[in-house]
Amino acid sequence: MKILIAEDQNISREMLVKMLANIGQIEAFATGLEALKAFEDAFDKSDPFQIMISDISMPVMSGFELLKAVRASENKKKIDKQNRIKILMFTSYADKDTIVSCYRAGCDDYAVKPFNKKVIIEKIKKFGFTIDETTELNQSDETKQTEKTMGQMVSDAIEGFKKGKVDLPALPHIVQELQDLISSPNASVTDMAKIIENDTAISIKLIIAANSPFYGGVEKTKDVKMAINRLGLDVTQSIVAAIANKGLYETKNPSIKKLMEKIWMHSFATAHCAREIAKKVSSMGYEKAYVKGLIHDVGATLLIKNIGENATEKTDIDINELINAVFEVHASFGAFLLNKWNFGKDFVSVASLHEWNKYGDKTEREILIVNLADILSYKIGYGFFSKDVGELSDIQSANMLELTDTDLKIIYEKAEKAVIESSGAFAKI
Repeated sequence: MKILIAEDQNISREMLVKMLANIGQIEAFATGLEALKAFEDAFDKSDPFQIMISDISMPVMSGFELLKAVRASENKKKIDKQNRIKILMFTSYADKDTIVSCYRAGCDDYAVKPFNKKVIIEKIKKFGFTIDETTELNQSDETKQTEKTMGQMVSDAIEGFKKGKVDLPALPHIVQELQDLISSPNASVTDMAKIIENDTAISIKLIIAANSPFYGGVEKTKDVKMAINRLGLDVTQSIVAAIANKGLYETKNPSIKKLMEKIWMHSFATAHCAREIAKKVSSMGYEKAYVKGLIHDVGATLLIKNIGENATEKTDIDINELINAVFEVHASFGAFLLNKWNFGKDFVSVASLHEWNKYGDKTEREILIVNLADILSYKIGYGFFSKDVGELSDIQSANMLELTDTDLKIIYEKAEKAVIESSGAFAKI
């Protein structure tokens, strides 16, 4: 059995290959264009693929476009329906319109991420293929149960948020209010102070941060208005966003406490990297870039937090399995959350697309900035997901932003210093 995989995310692609290694001959590609060429070449050599597994959301050529191209090729070759490749589409969200469109375009079945080997095997069997029962699940019973539990817990958490069974945290309200205010040409210190003072806890924490060595001035800050006057509207917005965002990472579950601390530092470092990149490329306000970097992984944060809060004493949380399951869906889920919170399209796009490895020429620059910032955060030691970011000179987003190796070195060093120095301002907040 020959299986063709199209998945742009390295972690996801490697996971699929590993899952199906004992099922048949696997060929995996990072883009739809590469997968389409492989499909055509295999057919021309009279050694066609029997199954194609493709993610729907991919850059350059989406899975949906790949699906249509494959079916168009088969039509041109006049391949009868019985001998056509079976196509399984993967999506990170159970979006009815997307799924219906895929069926109309000719897919045979679909599945919702995170990946679950048992589900994939059942889908393949449904296509009419026979699989050796002794090799189909090359795992111990304990591992199988862990995989199922982590994947199911992530799926359940997503459904809980989407159906309103889980209350969304208060973070977006004040952050969005300040974002709307900053966008107004008549924004004032008084207006910002009124918004912040409505939240006593954030007001106190802002004053504490403003008096820290990193932000502190000659005169000690005594109230919110004084802090804003000294820091400025943009910097105040960034500090408040960091304060509000940090609350998402608090957990009483000891199993994920260190994990939440790690993802907080990753988000914090990405924010500082985004700020330094934006200063260099001048594509948008650098404090706005900071906020986008800060909340780019909000999907992963809330999923992990929810799973930790709902875990029982009997729940065995395998951290690696949890991270892998969350990685599959965190970008689209983060976009869903920001859209639900009424953030602008630019914030939603950053959350949705920041993990892509390849981008088209018309990609918005803020997406490129956060993508590069996310990668740089790994370089300065604050990574979260298990991924190899490679050499800086090979990063597409850096090249598209026209940043030289010297530029990247300067950005890298400034961001690293800022993270170390400013983290103390939030240590006790």
